[in-house]
Amino acid sequence: MRNSIQLRWIEHAEAKSYREHAALWRTASEPHVNIVEATTARAWFDWRRPPTRVAAAVQSLSVTAGMWAKMAFRAARRPSPTDADYDRVLVAVLITDIVDSTKWVAEVGDRDWRIVLDRHHDATRHHIKRFGGREVGNRGDGFVGIFDSPSRAVRCAAAITYTIAPLGISLRSGVHVGEVHLKRGEIGGVAVHIAARIAATAHPGETCVSKTVRDLVFGSGLVFEDRGTHRLRGLPEEIHLYAMPKLGVAATPVSSI
Repeated sequence: MRNSIQLRWIEHAEAKSYREHAALWRTASEPHVNIVEATTARAWFDWRRPPTRVAAAVQSLSVTAGMWAKMAFRAARRPSPTDADYDRVLVAVLITDIVDSTKWVAEVGDRDWRIVLDRHHDATRHHIKRFGGREVGNRGDGFVGIFDSPSRAVRCAAAITYTIAPLGISLRSGVHVGEVHLKRGEIGGVAVHIAARIAATAHPGETCVSKTVRDLVFGSGLVFEDRGTHRLRGLPEEIHLYAMPKLGVAATPVSSI
C-alpha cells in the first residue's frame, strides 16, 4: 500500500515537472513575455526540468529587447547631424527702417502718419515682390525681406528709397548675405542681426552693405562708396561696409501730403 502511494506521488511530480518544462520552452519562443522561473520540490527527477540557463537567457532576451526599444525611441527623437540644419538657408537679408519715425508721428499726428505709413508699406511690399523677394518681417516703421540674389536685394532697397522720398520720409537700409533659420515664415540667426546693425550705420536715404555683398555683386553694375571698417554692436570682429550713392530725389514734406 505504501509503495503504491509513493509511486503515484512520484508519477504526479514527474507529470508536473514535464508541464513546467513544456511551458518554459513555449515561452522561450515569445521574447517579449517576461519569464518567471517556476519552483518545485527538489527530488531525484530534477533532471527533467530545463537548465536554469534557458530561463535566464529568455529573461536576458526580454530585457535586451526592451533596452533596444528605448534606445531606438531616443534616437528617433534626437535630430541627426544631417537633419539639424534642415531649416537653414543662404539668403540676402534686407532690413529697412524709417528715419525719425517717432518725430514724424509727433509732428503730423496719428491720422496723417497712418496715411503716410500705409503708402510706405504698399511701396515696400510692391518692390519686394517685384525683385523676387519675400517679406518675413514688418516692424511698423521698417521691413525685413529675404532674396536669393544680393544684387536684387540692393536694387530693391534703392527702389523703395526712391519711391517713398516724395512722402518726405527717409529710409536707412542694410543688406547682408548669410545663413538664416527660416521656419513657418519666421527668420532668425546672426545674419539678420548683422543686417540690422548695418542698416543702423546708414545715413538717411542710404543703403549700406557688407563686404560680402559687395564682393558677390561684382560685375552687376552696382556702384558703392567705401565706408571703411566698423565695430558693430554685439559683434566680436570689425566689418567692412560700403554704401550705395544717395539718389537725388526732391522730398516733399509729410505735412503737405
